[in-house]
Parts: sequence; structure tokens; C-alpha cells
Amino acid sequence: MYEKNDIIVWEPEEVIYRVDDTPDSAYLITDGAIVLYTREGLQLNRIGQNEILGETSLLLGMKRTVTAIAGKGGAQAKRIPPQYFNDLLTRDKVIAALIRKVQYRLIDSNIQSNSLAVNLERITELVEMHTDGLNLNDSTVAELKKLLSDVRQKVVFARDIIAYPPAPDEAASDQAKPDATDGSVGDLG
Repeated sequence: MYEKNDIIVWEPEEVIYRVDDTPDSAYLITDGAIVLYTREGLQLNRIGQNEILGETSLLLGMKRTVTAIAGKGGAQAKRIPPQYFNDLLTRDKVIAALIRKVQYRLIDSNIQSNSLAVNLERITELVEMHTDGLNLNDSTVAELKKLLSDVRQKVVFARDIIAYPPAPDEAASDQAKPDATDGSVGDLG
């Protein structure tokens, strides 16, 4: 990542931030795409030009709830400082309440999506295990296999997201901690 004239540039597939990072800014995407992943590696969304990244954490005063990674072509964005959101929230209490409610609904929706995707992935694995030896000429088995293939294409898990190395300043402190991968569904959004 480098910054030039108020524009931040991320290299292709560069980690912008990780789940549980403390937010310092939000970003208005000016070029390229950013892919958002849950703690478990489920691809939640892909955002692009003229969309905002990282606002949820600033608006709600919480740590990052997703991992954001620049797309295959990299990305550029204009930094939005926290003060912008603070000013917005203090200027109009009704708008502030509405924004918070929408953001919490987004987080809840992301949690549900992640939970359903994890369950759907496991169901798909189990069904595939039990249909491997069945007759493909059977129309029901053929349809089931096609549906499973469609599910696999739509529910994208990037398991390597879970294993991204910690930021350099986190590496030393992580060695002193017990394993934090407890399988729980984290905050998302």
C-alpha cells in the first residue's frame, strides 16, 4: 500500500485490514475492487468504484468485522477520516440512529449468511459423499449433482483468508496467546 495525493493504492490481493483490527479510516473506492470475507473465509461481497469500505466499524465504534482484500487488479481509494463520521453522527440524532440501525442489521445479516453458508457447505460435502457411487443416468441424482455444483460456485470460501499471516506488530503478541481459532462465528459486516 502507498498513499499519494490523498489517494491510497493497494496492490492486487493485498490485505487492507483484517477481522478485529482497530479502524483508523473508512475509504471511498475510486478504482478497482475490494473483496470482503468473514472470519471463517466466506466471501461476503465485492465492492467497487464509488462504494464505501470500512464505515461500519467507525460508525459503531467497534473493531473491524470483516477482512478486506484488494481484488485481482488492485484498488485505489480516498481516505475518509473518523472525524467525518463523528461530525455526521453528532449533527443529526435521527440520522445517526437510522445509520446505526441499518449497520447493525447489516452485521446481523452477515452473521446469518456466514452461518447458513457454513451449514450449506457441510450439507454439500455430506451429500456428495453419499452420491458419488450412484448412477448418473438417474435424473434425480444428476439434478442433485448439478444443484450441488451450483451451490459450490455461489458459496465461495477462501480458506486461505483464515490463515493470512498476522501483521508484523501482531506476530510477537500472537505467539504468547493460546490458539484463538475456536470455531465461533465472529461479528461480520
